Amino acid sequence: MEHSKKYRLIANKLIRTLPEFADIKAAKVKIAYLSSLEEKKRNKRTIFADCNLVSDRYSWCCPYDFFIVVYEPNVVGFSEKQLETLLRHELHHVGIDFEKDETGFYIVPHDVEEFWDIIDDVGLRWCEMDAKRDEPKKSG
Repeated sequence: MEHSKKYRLIANKLIRTLPEFADIKAAKVKIAYLSSLEEKKRNKRTIFADCNLVSDRYSWCCPYDFFIVVYEPNVVGFSEKQLETLLRHELHHVGIDFEKDETGFYIVPHDVEEFWDIIDDVGLRWCEMDAKRDEPKKSG
């Protein structure tokens, strides 16, 4: 696993430009963007990426609040738009609790295995798009 400048740049652009990430920007959340050469599956489903909270147990030695891992073998052929949507999805998992004396963090669960903002903008099947044309793949 290694740090990914490519994913950091995409995510930072999303955080800067999309109002849905205003809290991430305001709280100055520290996120590491990592690239893994391993495939990941869970319950026989391909995992493209995941967002993880750095627990209090490890915060003393880790300078980040969260880390997002993209599993490279699972995103082969993704277009730039699909990678942007993938990182947008993972950023939606970044939860910030401003109600404590000190800002707290948590993982936001899925709305419906996706987030409504993404469904509204690009549909539920965005990851099945034809990378060459940025259109949904034709079934059958």
